[in-house]
Amino acid sequence: MQDPGSIRSGADGLTMIKITTDLSGLTKAQRFIGAYKNQLPFAAKNALNQTAYQVQQVMRQHTTQAFDQPVPFTKKGFLYTKASKTDLTAEVFTAKDRPYLNTQIFGGQRLWKTYEGLIRGLARETGNPLPSNRKIVPTAIAKNKSGNPKRRLFGEIQSRLSTSDRGGFMIGTPRGGGRMPGVYRRSRGRLVPYFLAVPNEPTYRPRFPFEKLGNDTVRRIYPTELSKALDRAISSAR
Repeated sequence: MQDPGSIRSGADGLTMIKITTDLSGLTKAQRFIGAYKNQLPFAAKNALNQTAYQVQQVMRQHTTQAFDQPVPFTKKGFLYTKASKTDLTAEVFTAKDRPYLNTQIFGGQRLWKTYEGLIRGLARETGNPLPSNRKIVPTAIAKNKSGNPKRRLFGEIQSRLSTSDRGGFMIGTPRGGGRMPGVYRRSRGRLVPYFLAVPNEPTYRPRFPFEKLGNDTVRRIYPTELSKALDRAISSAR
């Protein structure tokens, strides 16, 4: 039997584990391949699909180890497609609307965030555009427990922008030098940074062992699932 697991990054940006099989090498199947050959693809399909489901669950569970308090959106970022009797291939992959997972898997530069467009738009409206060659990142005070910007902040920034009252926000580069452009909040006579336009683009090291998790789970689960599926096929065909 060939190694059933492989990893690839497709042209569509999805990272996936492909789980497939070569029926010609199944020793247990030789006992009934003549009499029950029509049952064999059905058994292999069921084994592949159960294995793909188990890989998906392992991926979701591991997010709590790889990431600091991941949100449900991240935990549910792994999907799978099922095999059929005519196409004995199942795939586990990252959801297309969670491209940041690929950065966590392979490492690399931080991806564009939706909120950057909002902040840049507000900056242009106030006549203080932020440098286009810099990434806008939240500071610790702007983050929730999962490390993402607090959602309520964006409404507050929009409603209290360019105000001189205590607690209001300003976008731009503070006077006096030494401070980066960004979003600041007035508090007790000083400016507190909430978002900064950083000069060095953040890069990430690989944090999520997608390939190892997937292939290790396939090697551990698939032989057992195939054996059970073959036993069920033999029993039902009698």
